[in-house]
Amino acid sequence: MGRSARRVLAAVLVAAALLWLPLNKAVEGPKLLVLSRSHAVTTADLLSVVLVLVALGLLWSTRHR
Repeated sequence: MGRSARRVLAAVLVAAALLWLPLNKAVEGPKLLVLSRSHAVTTADLLSVVLVLVALGLLWSTRHR
C-alpha cells in the first residue's frame, strides 16, 4: 500500500471514529469513565479509540518507511 493510500485510509478511519460517537447510543453498554453527569466513556466508545489508534499506526508506518 502506498504512502498516499495509507494517509487516505487513516483519514477515513478518523472520520468513521468521529461519526460513530453520536451514532452508538443504542449499543453504548456500561460506563467505563464518568466525565460529568451527562457525559461518560462507554464500551461502545472504545471502537472510536481503536479506529484512531489504527489510523495513527498507519500514519506512523508511513513516516518510517
